[in-house]
Amino acid sequence: MTTIFEFDKFIFTWINIDWSNPIFDLMMPILSHLVDRNITWLWIILIGFISAMHFARSGKNKESKFKRLPIIRAFIFFCLFSAVIYGVNAGAYVGLKHLFNRSRPFVEQNAILRVSPATILKLQNDGSFPSGHACNAFMIAALFADRVRRKRITFYGLASLIALSRIYLGVHYPSDVVIGSCLGLTVTWLMLSFRALRNRITSEHSFLL
Repeated sequence: MTTIFEFDKFIFTWINIDWSNPIFDLMMPILSHLVDRNITWLWIILIGFISAMHFARSGKNKESKFKRLPIIRAFIFFCLFSAVIYGVNAGAYVGLKHLFNRSRPFVEQNAILRVSPATILKLQNDGSFPSGHACNAFMIAALFADRVRRKRITFYGLASLIALSRIYLGVHYPSDVVIGSCLGLTVTWLMLSFRALRNRITSEHSFLL
Protein backbone atom coordinates (compact mmCIF):
# COMPACT_ATOMS: atom_id res chain seq x y z
CA MET A 1 0.00 0.00 0.00
CA THR A 2 2.86 2.37 0.82
CA THR A 3 4.34 1.71 -2.63
CA ILE A 4 1.03 2.71 -4.26
CA PHE A 5 0.91 5.98 -2.33
CA GLU A 6 4.52 6.74 -3.19
CA PHE A 7 3.84 6.07 -6.87
CA ASP A 8 0.79 8.35 -6.64
CA LYS A 9 2.96 11.13 -5.25
CA PHE A 10 5.64 10.51 -7.88
CA ILE A 11 3.14 10.85 -10.74
CA PHE A 12 1.70 13.97 -9.11
CA THR A 13 5.14 15.61 -8.94
CA TRP A 14 5.90 14.58 -12.52
CA ILE A 15 2.75 16.26 -13.86
CA ASN A 16 2.56 19.20 -11.46
CA ILE A 17 6.21 20.23 -11.65
CA ASP A 18 7.96 18.54 -14.56
CA TRP A 19 5.23 19.39 -17.07
CA SER A 20 5.33 23.11 -16.21
CA ASN A 21 5.07 25.35 -19.26
CA PRO A 22 3.38 28.68 -20.15
CA ILE A 23 0.77 27.07 -22.40
CA PHE A 24 -0.47 24.69 -19.69
CA ASP A 25 -0.31 27.51 -17.14
CA LEU A 26 -2.84 29.38 -19.28
CA MET A 27 -4.95 26.45 -20.47
CA MET A 28 -5.35 24.24 -17.41
CA PRO A 29 -7.13 26.76 -15.11
CA ILE A 30 -9.63 27.49 -17.88
CA LEU A 31 -10.32 23.79 -18.40
CA SER A 32 -10.74 23.23 -14.67
CA HIS A 33 -13.33 26.02 -14.37
CA LEU A 34 -15.49 24.41 -17.07
CA VAL A 35 -16.96 22.06 -14.46
CA ASP A 36 -17.21 24.38 -11.46
CA ARG A 37 -20.52 23.96 -9.66
CA ASN A 38 -22.23 27.00 -11.20
CA ILE A 39 -20.99 26.16 -14.70
CA THR A 40 -22.14 22.55 -14.33
CA TRP A 41 -25.73 23.76 -13.98
CA LEU A 42 -25.36 25.66 -17.27
CA TRP A 43 -24.23 22.43 -18.96
CA ILE A 44 -27.29 20.67 -17.56
CA ILE A 45 -29.57 23.34 -19.05
CA LEU A 46 -27.78 23.00 -22.40
CA ILE A 47 -28.20 19.21 -22.30
CA GLY A 48 -31.90 19.70 -21.64
CA PHE A 49 -32.18 22.10 -24.57
CA ILE A 50 -30.31 19.78 -26.97
CA SER A 51 -32.38 16.82 -25.83
CA ALA A 52 -35.66 18.70 -26.28
CA MET A 53 -34.68 19.95 -29.75
CA HIS A 54 -33.62 16.48 -30.73
CA PHE A 55 -36.89 15.08 -29.42
CA ALA A 56 -38.79 17.64 -31.50
CA ARG A 57 -37.01 16.52 -34.68
CA SER A 58 -37.44 12.81 -34.01
CA GLY A 59 -40.17 10.42 -35.06
CA LYS A 60 -42.14 9.93 -38.24
CA ASN A 61 -45.17 11.86 -37.08
CA LYS A 62 -43.77 15.03 -35.55
CA GLU A 63 -47.13 16.77 -35.34
CA SER A 64 -48.68 14.03 -33.21
CA LYS A 65 -45.60 13.98 -30.99
CA PHE A 66 -46.00 17.67 -30.27
CA LYS A 67 -49.63 17.02 -29.28
CA ARG A 68 -48.57 14.30 -26.84
CA LEU A 69 -45.57 16.03 -25.41
CA PRO A 70 -44.90 19.75 -25.90
CA ILE A 71 -41.27 20.63 -26.30
CA ILE A 72 -41.25 22.56 -23.03
CA ARG A 73 -42.22 19.42 -21.15
CA ALA A 74 -39.40 17.49 -22.80
CA PHE A 75 -36.94 20.26 -21.89
CA ILE A 76 -38.02 20.24 -18.24
CA PHE A 77 -37.84 16.46 -18.05
CA PHE A 78 -34.31 16.21 -19.45
CA CYS A 79 -33.07 19.06 -17.24
CA LEU A 80 -34.53 17.38 -14.16
CA PHE A 81 -33.21 13.98 -15.21
CA SER A 82 -29.70 15.40 -15.64
CA ALA A 83 -30.00 17.32 -12.36
CA VAL A 84 -30.88 14.13 -10.49
CA ILE A 85 -27.82 12.43 -12.03
CA TYR A 86 -25.70 15.38 -10.91
CA GLY A 87 -27.17 15.19 -7.41
CA VAL A 88 -26.39 11.48 -7.07
CA ASN A 89 -22.83 12.02 -8.31
CA ALA A 90 -22.29 14.99 -5.99
CA GLY A 91 -23.69 13.09 -3.03
CA ALA A 92 -21.38 10.18 -3.78
CA TYR A 93 -18.15 12.15 -4.05
CA VAL A 94 -18.94 14.46 -1.12
CA GLY A 95 -19.67 11.42 1.03
CA LEU A 96 -16.41 9.77 0.00
CA LYS A 97 -14.48 12.98 0.71
CA HIS A 98 -15.79 12.99 4.29
CA LEU A 99 -15.19 9.26 4.66
CA PHE A 100 -11.55 9.25 3.55
CA ASN A 101 -10.69 12.85 4.52
CA ARG A 102 -7.48 12.75 2.48
CA SER A 103 -5.28 15.84 2.63
CA ARG A 104 -4.60 17.80 -0.53
CA PRO A 105 -1.21 17.18 -2.14
CA PHE A 106 -0.04 20.75 -1.51
CA VAL A 107 -0.55 20.12 2.24
CA GLU A 108 1.52 16.92 2.29
CA GLN A 109 4.36 17.73 -0.12
CA ASN A 110 5.95 20.38 -2.28
CA ALA A 111 3.69 21.45 -5.13
CA ILE A 112 3.25 24.31 -7.55
CA LEU A 113 -0.18 25.76 -6.83
CA ARG A 114 -1.90 27.40 -9.78
CA VAL A 115 -5.11 28.49 -8.05
CA SER A 116 -6.12 31.66 -6.21
CA PRO A 117 -5.33 32.17 -2.50
CA ALA A 118 -9.07 32.11 -1.74
CA THR A 119 -9.37 28.75 -3.45
CA ILE A 120 -6.42 27.41 -1.48
CA LEU A 121 -8.05 28.34 1.84
CA LYS A 122 -11.27 26.64 0.75
CA LEU A 123 -9.55 23.48 -0.46
CA GLN A 124 -7.56 23.03 2.73
CA ASN A 125 -10.80 22.13 4.50
CA ASP A 126 -12.07 19.94 1.68
CA GLY A 127 -10.96 16.33 1.20
CA SER A 128 -8.87 15.45 -1.82
CA PHE A 129 -10.28 11.98 -2.54
CA PRO A 130 -12.05 11.67 -4.92
CA SER A 131 -11.95 14.63 -7.28
CA GLY A 132 -15.34 16.29 -7.64
CA HIS A 133 -14.22 18.15 -10.77
CA ALA A 134 -13.15 14.92 -12.45
CA CYS A 135 -16.46 13.32 -11.49
CA ASN A 136 -18.41 16.29 -12.88
CA ALA A 137 -16.34 16.31 -16.07
CA PHE A 138 -17.04 12.67 -16.91
CA MET A 139 -20.67 12.96 -15.85
CA ILE A 140 -21.17 15.84 -18.29
CA ALA A 141 -19.19 14.02 -21.00
CA ALA A 142 -21.37 10.92 -20.58
CA LEU A 143 -24.56 12.99 -20.75
CA PHE A 144 -23.46 14.76 -23.92
CA ALA A 145 -22.18 11.50 -25.42
CA ASP A 146 -25.61 9.95 -24.79
CA ARG A 147 -27.20 12.76 -26.79
CA VAL A 148 -24.58 13.29 -29.51
CA ARG A 149 -22.88 9.93 -29.95
CA ARG A 150 -20.81 10.79 -32.98
CA LYS A 151 -18.90 13.33 -30.84
CA ARG A 152 -18.43 11.08 -27.81
CA ILE A 153 -14.65 10.78 -28.31
CA THR A 154 -14.38 14.56 -28.22
CA PHE A 155 -16.46 14.79 -25.03
CA TYR A 156 -14.48 12.12 -23.21
CA GLY A 157 -11.19 13.58 -24.45
CA LEU A 158 -12.12 16.99 -23.04
CA ALA A 159 -13.19 15.39 -19.75
CA SER A 160 -9.79 13.68 -19.55
CA LEU A 161 -8.03 17.03 -19.98
CA ILE A 162 -10.17 18.57 -17.26
CA ALA A 163 -9.29 15.71 -14.91
CA LEU A 164 -5.60 16.14 -15.79
CA SER A 165 -5.85 19.86 -15.07
CA ARG A 166 -6.64 19.14 -11.41
CA ILE A 167 -3.26 17.43 -11.01
CA TYR A 168 -1.41 20.11 -12.93
CA LEU A 169 -2.99 22.83 -10.77
CA GLY A 170 -1.64 21.04 -7.69
CA VAL A 171 -4.95 20.28 -5.96
CA HIS A 172 -5.39 16.53 -6.57
CA TYR A 173 -3.37 13.34 -6.70
CA PRO A 174 -3.68 11.13 -9.82
CA SER A 175 -5.66 8.53 -7.86
CA ASP A 176 -8.15 11.24 -6.86
CA VAL A 177 -8.96 12.08 -10.46
CA VAL A 178 -8.96 8.46 -11.65
CA ILE A 179 -11.49 7.39 -9.02
CA GLY A 180 -13.49 10.58 -9.48
CA SER A 181 -13.64 9.98 -13.23
CA CYS A 182 -14.70 6.36 -12.78
CA LEU A 183 -17.34 7.41 -10.26
CA GLY A 184 -18.82 9.99 -12.61
CA LEU A 185 -18.91 7.54 -15.50
CA THR A 186 -20.32 4.63 -13.49
CA VAL A 187 -23.12 6.55 -11.78
CA THR A 188 -24.12 8.36 -14.98
CA TRP A 189 -24.06 5.25 -17.16
CA LEU A 190 -26.13 3.35 -14.59
CA MET A 191 -28.75 6.07 -14.39
CA LEU A 192 -28.85 6.49 -18.16
CA SER A 193 -29.48 2.76 -18.42
CA PHE A 194 -32.97 3.36 -16.99
CA ARG A 195 -34.04 4.00 -20.57
CA ALA A 196 -37.32 2.14 -20.19
CA LEU A 197 -38.50 4.65 -17.57
CA ARG A 198 -37.27 7.54 -19.66
CA ASN A 199 -39.04 6.26 -22.78
CA ARG A 200 -42.28 5.78 -20.87
CA ILE A 201 -42.23 9.38 -19.65
CA THR A 202 -41.15 11.07 -22.88
CA SER A 203 -42.41 8.63 -25.52
CA GLU A 204 -38.77 8.59 -26.64
CA HIS A 205 -37.43 5.61 -28.54
CA SER A 206 -34.18 6.38 -30.31
CA PHE A 207 -33.13 9.84 -31.29
CA LEU A 208 -29.40 10.27 -31.47
CA LEU A 209 -27.44 12.91 -33.34
